[in-house]
Amino acid sequence: MLPYRDEPQRRTRGLPFVTIALILINIAVFAYELTLSQDAAMRFVRAWAFVPDEFWAGRNLITLVTALFLHGGVIHIAGNMLFLWIFGDNVEDQLGRGTYLLFYLAAGIVASIVFAIVFPVASQPLLGASGAIAGVLAGYLFLFPRAMVRTFLFFGPFLAVGRVAAVLLIGFWFVLQLVQSVVSVIAIASQSNVAFVAHVGGFIFGLIVTGVIRESRDLRVEYRGGRRWWSASFRNWILLVAVITGLVVGSQFLIMSGQALLGHLLRYLTGLGGVGLALFDGIARFNGQQGLLGSGRQRNRLIALFQVGAALSLAVLLFIS
Repeated sequence: MLPYRDEPQRRTRGLPFVTIALILINIAVFAYELTLSQDAAMRFVRAWAFVPDEFWAGRNLITLVTALFLHGGVIHIAGNMLFLWIFGDNVEDQLGRGTYLLFYLAAGIVASIVFAIVFPVASQPLLGASGAIAGVLAGYLFLFPRAMVRTFLFFGPFLAVGRVAAVLLIGFWFVLQLVQSVVSVIAIASQSNVAFVAHVGGFIFGLIVTGVIRESRDLRVEYRGGRRWWSASFRNWILLVAVITGLVVGSQFLIMSGQALLGHLLRYLTGLGGVGLALFDGIARFNGQQGLLGSGRQRNRLIALFQVGAALSLAVLLFIS
């Protein structure tokens, strides 16, 4: 799932200047990183990223802030800035620009400290705005739980656009971060490039602080009573993911239990069935029908065309294998 737009209440304070400024600063810093040689970029990151063992030694404390504006790659910064743009503007509108800026920075700082508490001797640099943005997501969840979020849906050859309530989308994201955090702690996965523990820390901080601010200011919560929690396309996509995943897991269980022939047959039939369903649905949506993953009157012909192409590519791979 990849969100690309939300549908909360209209902003009351005009342009989200703080959110825009944060995005521009992040992009400017990353652009500067790209101008450096590989060795110079490593030195720059090492100097300004957050390192837990240095933090506990009382060195480079400024990196609690500077690390929030560093990123390790195009996908890293693109994902963070997308989430910040989608969810940050409305949180800024509700909290006010000054409070929102302090809230953002504090969430990022707390996220880094939580990571340092869990991994106190880690010497690898921690960088990125993810911890701060996790706090923003928590704030959005508290203030706009039933706001609808439009998302791109991907699974195998299936491509669609669906709508889901923020409480479900962000809630699913947090559960995923929590599970990954437990795994990282148990496995002591310091080699992971994603600081899931920091995300959890920033999110919990955001929940607590937003709850306190909401109660103290008596902020209005956007419930959107009576509206569905998800669109039909999102519901069907979830069911599709569950069924296909269940069949694949079942085939793997058969293989591991000694019934390799039956397991491989089930997996192959699942692949063929998925390809056939993706082709049928993609062609139907391209012709203007709703299909399985269509979104009402909106045809999404380009997405349907990509789905047909992905299904044909998967069919070729199945045939070759």
